[in-house]
Amino acid sequence: MNSLYAILFRSLRQRRRFGLNRLVTAEVTRTVGLSATIPFALGHWQFVGNTAQGHRSNSTKANQPNDKKKSTGEGKKPKLTREEKKEEKQRREKVVEDFNEFIGGRKLKDWRKLCYTIGLEGEFKDVKSCREAIESVNVNIYDVLEADKIIQAGGKFRPQRFTTPQALSEYSVGHRKIYPRKRVIEDQPEHAMLRHIFDPDLEEKLQREKAERLRKKKDAKLKRKKKSQREKEEKQTETGST
Repeated sequence: MNSLYAILFRSLRQRRRFGLNRLVTAEVTRTVGLSATIPFALGHWQFVGNTAQGHRSNSTKANQPNDKKKSTGEGKKPKLTREEKKEEKQRREKVVEDFNEFIGGRKLKDWRKLCYTIGLEGEFKDVKSCREAIESVNVNIYDVLEADKIIQAGGKFRPQRFTTPQALSEYSVGHRKIYPRKRVIEDQPEHAMLRHIFDPDLEEKLQREKAERLRKKKDAKLKRKKKSQREKEEKQTETGST
């Protein structure tokens, strides 16, 4: 340290006097007229031009702002023991088997059966209309299978419909009723029921975007229909006038 002081004061001989007692905290900035880097017990100071700027090299996380948002707990994967994980795996394999048995050959009649079990109303003339109806509601596939058992036994029961993806997520995670995503077959009934259980905010965004696309598509179809009707009437008017 003595040699360091000697070098410092030799460099400042023809400049403004400078004392180390002015280096108190990393927040202080002083004019020293020197370009140098000085190690200091409390941190690291760097002098550029006539300005001294310092920072603590050994700062801790406690002194740093925490910009991470706190988790709300929605859609959070539950922590399970080894035995619970084994039971959960068996349970999910069972629900896949039960759903495959329930949905049968995945024909139009099977899509209609799913719509009826959920409690949806409509003519459902084709698979597309069934898919759109199923995608418009938030239901848990475990509850659908439970409803089917009750219906087959002669009872009347419909699975609970959730108003938001967040509500479905909270229910599904809380009751550990989660269908394995990797076993979902694309463009099939279970895919129409698929939701982002662990990211309900994303699911809600996707549903809003899809609803907006359907609305625009419906409006465009209605406009084309009105235009066609208007052209037809104009043509009839011209034919009658001649």
